[in-house]
Amino acid sequence: MAAIRFDTLRNTNQETIIKFTGNSTDTGTIAIANLTAGTQVRNSATPVVNMVRIIASGLTNSNLTITRGGVAVFQGSPGAAIDFEFISNGFSDSVNNTSDLVFTIGNAAVTGYMTLRKLVGWDTKVEDATYGAYDDVTRVGASTTISGSPDKV
Repeated sequence: MAAIRFDTLRNTNQETIIKFTGNSTDTGTIAIANLTAGTQVRNSATPVVNMVRIIASGLTNSNLTITRGGVAVFQGSPGAAIDFEFISNGFSDSVNNTSDLVFTIGNAAVTGYMTLRKLVGWDTKVEDATYGAYDDVTRVGASTTISGSPDKV
């Protein structure tokens, strides 16, 4: 048993797209608290992350199981190629959405992509509408180094 490889392909304030690859009996976990984008900081709230899309393909007889908090939230046979977009069906999967995603691959190799929607747990560092020219994108709140800044005393 080895670890599933996870690669972050896109990470914005609201959305994270992760590629996963593994072989038979591989397991791995996506820790939702670690989905912070470069334009965000984690706040004190418990992270809430919904699943919005899964695309997977695999060798014949492969299977993929994803659990959250011990509850199966996805099971499929990627050998038949899976492309399930929850949003186009009018919902996102919010079952145990405060729990990490645990992947288990069975029988044969699987490669896929998962799109996640971040709902709670992060603050954005880009606040142009609030601070305009005084926005400091390296922190939450206005710049404290620019004379005249709303935060400058």
